[in-house]
Amino acid sequence: MTNNPSENHYKNIANIYDNLWSYSPEYIKFTTQKIIEHLHLTPTDILVDLGCGTGIYSKEIINQIQLQQPIICVDPSAEMLEKIPANSRLNPVEMDGVKFSQKPGIYNKIFLKEAIHYIEEKFLLFQNLWQRLTPGGIFLLLLLPPTIEYPLFAKALELYEKKQPHYQELINLLQQVDFIVDVDIIEYPLELPKSQYFEMVENRYMFFLSEFNDTELAAGLKEMEDKYQDKSVLKFSDRMVFITATKPEYR
Repeated sequence: MTNNPSENHYKNIANIYDNLWSYSPEYIKFTTQKIIEHLHLTPTDILVDLGCGTGIYSKEIINQIQLQQPIICVDPSAEMLEKIPANSRLNPVEMDGVKFSQKPGIYNKIFLKEAIHYIEEKFLLFQNLWQRLTPGGIFLLLLLPPTIEYPLFAKALELYEKKQPHYQELINLLQQVDFIVDVDIIEYPLELPKSQYFEMVENRYMFFLSEFNDTELAAGLKEMEDKYQDKSVLKFSDRMVFITATKPEYR
């Protein structure tokens, strides 16, 4: 979303991104349903998927609801956007999220999933999105909680907690802009073959894993193997914070 090492990260994993992040088709359908519910999405809405990646969730949104207008899918990575099917109901826009928010345009609904940690100018982004939204429009911000219980190695979990913004800080910023804010935490039980999850980690499916070099990552995977050597399936919960920011009707 901004000029940072994430550009190379996503360039490297664009071809396998959907496989890395899908977990399962059921997970995508469930999460998308929750996105639709929290956005109060209707067929007449003009929707922006900010930081869309390969459009995983926008693709599923159009499977679940028939929007009259194409979804505007914004991402700075050309390699990721190339994975969006041509002639689909998705309109790819190669652009940094903050820059997009500064461009003229009026939208009913905007969502940003697991990309806010890339954006340094968070308050500016929220101010700009306020201007882009119609009165009564909704900005839905999705992010992981401050701590996670994923079956990762210890240093990875420590680094995650160091880098992940706390959702309460984001709520405070949104309220300063004058959004009406609600927060919800959605939990989904995951059950993955150990080999699949280890491959995801090996491919650095979460951005902060890209900060570990090959030797460090190999050591982390060895730690994970030792810890879960008696398991062929890993069970853990995915918790997602849904922050719903609504622009009041009165302005």
